[in-house]
Amino acid sequence: MGNPVKVRNAIICYPHLFQKHAPPGTDRHTYSAELLLDPVANADAVAEIQAAFQKTAMEAGKGAMLQYLKSPLKNGSKLNEERAAKGQTPRPELAGKYVIRASDPNNAPGVCKRDGRTPIFETQSSELFGGCLVTAYIDLYWSGNASNPGVFCGLKGIQLMDNNREPIGGGKLALETMFDDEGPAPAPIENAPNPGAAFPGALPVAGPPADSGKSWAPWVPGAPPSQGGMTVSGPPADPAPAGKMPWE
Repeated sequence: MGNPVKVRNAIICYPHLFQKHAPPGTDRHTYSAELLLDPVANADAVAEIQAAFQKTAMEAGKGAMLQYLKSPLKNGSKLNEERAAKGQTPRPELAGKYVIRASDPNNAPGVCKRDGRTPIFETQSSELFGGCLVTAYIDLYWSGNASNPGVFCGLKGIQLMDNNREPIGGGKLALETMFDDEGPAPAPIENAPNPGAAFPGALPVAGPPADSGKSWAPWVPGAPPSQGGMTVSGPPADPAPAGKMPWE
């Protein structure tokens, strides 16, 4: 556990809370989410994250390198500039926001409803989509990975605060973007035949005389020509050639 921060009223983007996901261009699968923070509305959370970043670096003995270390807290507008420079489409939801990506390679985060007690299970994952307002429990920690050392952000828990919002990054599609209004349902057809009832033109099924007193069943392909002690109509006794049904 690193230095924890509770981020209130953040907008979640690209939530992968129940199944691991690898960002484009990588093969590192993690549980993850992006959190968008408004510089004014989330000023306290931004200050806490910045303080936790400095504390984490100091605890790792990297205080002298602080200005050279990459922070997990990014400027969304600058990220869009970098995307444009690479020929990528800017993401409008990042403009004017801070962005922090939290992840965990091993453990799925706890996910709950507004009451902080009722869990949200994977079968209910559609309730929490990109654009929802959440409280996130994250922690900043030092990784001494030789190829990529620095301060990273772990994802521990997500509390859904409001999902009556416009979907954005990784959000569910609005129904009106998928389907057209097809108008009222067609009127039922009057006097439609019952598929299970006899109808005009139906072929009669052969059976025993009404007064025979014998039980009867129609011939089934592959069955002997005699069923229940009674001879029924069917194919010749000689079997059909291999690969053909008896009536072919």
